[in-house]
Amino acid sequence: MLAHAGVDRYALAERVMLLPTSMAERLEARYARLWARVGRLLVDVRRDARALWLRGYEEEAEDRWARRLPWHAPEEVSAEPEEGLHTPVPALEPQWLSALVEVHGGAPSDAALDMALACLEDEGLFGCEAALALTRWRVWPRARRARVSRERLAQRARAVFGRFPELAARAAVAWVRATGRAAEGELLLALREGLLHPDADVRFECALCLRDEEGLLAAEEATDLERAAEARRALAEVGSVRLLARMASRGDADFAITVLRRLPTQAPPGTLSALLAVSDRVEGSLAEALHAWAQARPFAELSAEERALWADWALARLARLPAEDALRFLGWAAADSGAHAVEETRAFVSAVAESLAREPPSRRASRFPDLAFSRFLTLVDAEDARWLHTWVHEAPCTEPLLAAVLSLPSRARWGEALAPAQGARLLMALWAGAGRERLLAPLAKAVRAWSGGGQQGVFIGVVWERFQAHPDERADLLVAFAPWRTALWERQQAAEPDAVVSFQTWWPVDAPEQLPSHVDALVREAPLEDLSRRLPPVWSAAEARVDAWPRCTSLAVSSAAAVLSGGVRRGVDALDADAEHFLSWFPGFRERVLAASPTSSEQGDSRDFLGDIEVDVRLMREQLERKRQREDQAREDALRRMVEASRQRDLERQRELMARQVEAAPPRLDVELTPPRAPLVLLNPGGPLEPLDMEVCFPEGRLRTLLDYTRLLKSLSVNNDAMAVFEAHGLSVATWTSEATAWGALLTRRMELALRFGALFQGPWA
Repeated sequence: MLAHAGVDRYALAERVMLLPTSMAERLEARYARLWARVGRLLVDVRRDARALWLRGYEEEAEDRWARRLPWHAPEEVSAEPEEGLHTPVPALEPQWLSALVEVHGGAPSDAALDMALACLEDEGLFGCEAALALTRWRVWPRARRARVSRERLAQRARAVFGRFPELAARAAVAWVRATGRAAEGELLLALREGLLHPDADVRFECALCLRDEEGLLAAEEATDLERAAEARRALAEVGSVRLLARMASRGDADFAITVLRRLPTQAPPGTLSALLAVSDRVEGSLAEALHAWAQARPFAELSAEERALWADWALARLARLPAEDALRFLGWAAADSGAHAVEETRAFVSAVAESLAREPPSRRASRFPDLAFSRFLTLVDAEDARWLHTWVHEAPCTEPLLAAVLSLPSRARWGEALAPAQGARLLMALWAGAGRERLLAPLAKAVRAWSGGGQQGVFIGVVWERFQAHPDERADLLVAFAPWRTALWERQQAAEPDAVVSFQTWWPVDAPEQLPSHVDALVREAPLEDLSRRLPPVWSAAEARVDAWPRCTSLAVSSAAAVLSGGVRRGVDALDADAEHFLSWFPGFRERVLAASPTSSEQGDSRDFLGDIEVDVRLMREQLERKRQREDQAREDALRRMVEASRQRDLERQRELMARQVEAAPPRLDVELTPPRAPLVLLNPGGPLEPLDMEVCFPEGRLRTLLDYTRLLKSLSVNNDAMAVFEAHGLSVATWTSEATAWGALLTRRMELALRFGALFQGPWA
């Protein structure tokens, strides 16, 4: 109190002796009143200090409060005890001690841990006790995460080591944990002596710092499960073979998981067999922990013995685990590009297939969008593909499985060179076999939804090969892969130069609404000389489709008719027969179009295109009629020229004959002598006669019928005496000229009579 009043510390004793009695009594009364409050505080300090390692907290608290109490306060100021100690100057010692006791217990609350960290700032016993408490093995992980001041912690540990020899081992533990360095010299000696300490917790702490296998193995058998687990972790970090042997013989799931989390990357020999031995006898097979540990080393880099152990485990245990675990392990086994060549990887693929097969379809379908399942698809072979064929016919699995197969090239970041071809192979594997009709709609939907970019060509290639090799599947292929129809058609044209063959191949299997495009491709750019070969397949296709698809078929026929009409109007004679056939065929086709009801997909087009076809029909008919008229006129002109030439030849022959007769006649005397005539040759037709031959054309003439006219001309051609022939038929030169002119005009008008005349004249005569 005198010191607070400003008295020099060296004069305190003399000053006390000189105090007047009354003053001494007043000061003593004030001291007693304040120190009573400290006494109550020391009760709490004394109670908590018994649970701590260091001693002297009561004396330290007295010294601290002797310096902190308000001795200078006036006497008349009175307050409750707690106010003097807690409100103006809060009493932290009880709180610190309580927090340190809780931290020493090993499971402190966050508030207690924060209080202990704050206590570490104290220069006295509280800071040293905090260093010991915060570095206990149960507390140190949390203190380290709280970013404790390691430098101050090491200082406090050194202070304990120097002041309290009985706690040297525990102080050495605190220093090792604070610095993270191995102990040396007297600290190392203290830790080794601590291995024989009577306190089991101190022995364990020293064994942890020294990584002493014997001490840790002893702790591993302790009834304290938390201490046993910490010992296993420490032994696992150093790769204790004896620990692995214990785990293999009697370890449970917790034992194995604890070890797995601390095993080094280069685990000691026998680690894998010990872990798999535990996996074989515990539920869940340690799948998650094993996978986390296995990822440290790629499967392809393991030794052949280790890969064989993993493969056996995959077939025996992994196949019975959930598909999520199986897919995760397959991802590890096939992660490296070299794993595709590792034979043992096949075991993981088979395990995934069996694991997926055991799941309900709905759960199995939920796996298909995952990247892990895409990796599985990349590695599936023909044997495992049978599962895919089974799953694709299950309602929940159909669409997601088809989408996974189609998207395989774009999703697989491993084995990029293999993914497109593998996806195409799997697609055809799903396509082949029974039940294909149930896949058409889902597959068409998946193809429309997938944008494969540059990878589409591989899929289109296998579809095209299937299209060529299996004619009975072509219609289904064009339905399922409708978005690729154009690409398939281009391949058809490149592979088959004959347009008729391509048309005959496609129109029966393609969608009915595509018939106009097929017909257009067949006839639009066709050479005119080849149209006669290309048009009949069009009419046959129209006959087959008109009743069900009248408007599409009518449009197709309209395209072909327009091309045919154009060729006919250009004067291509080879198309006349095709035009005649079409003109006779079209009326029946027209009636069928009018009688048929358009399909729902045709309702949007209100035209039946018959009007367009009828325009081409009229143009073709007019062109053919004009051509016939020109041909008839040409034939009439030719016949007229022939008759005129024949008549001219007859007249010339008659004049020559008469001239020869005049020259040959002897000179006339008084009596005219008549030279003898050659016998007249009479002719009759050698073939059958027709009614047209006997038709009376000139009732009043001598040559009344075609037979009479033809016989006269035939007789003139075989007899030299034209006059005798005329006389035999009752004609003179004048009457012959008149009737020949009349017959020439008649034959020009009547084409059938002219044709019969030619046939009769050229036929046999007897």
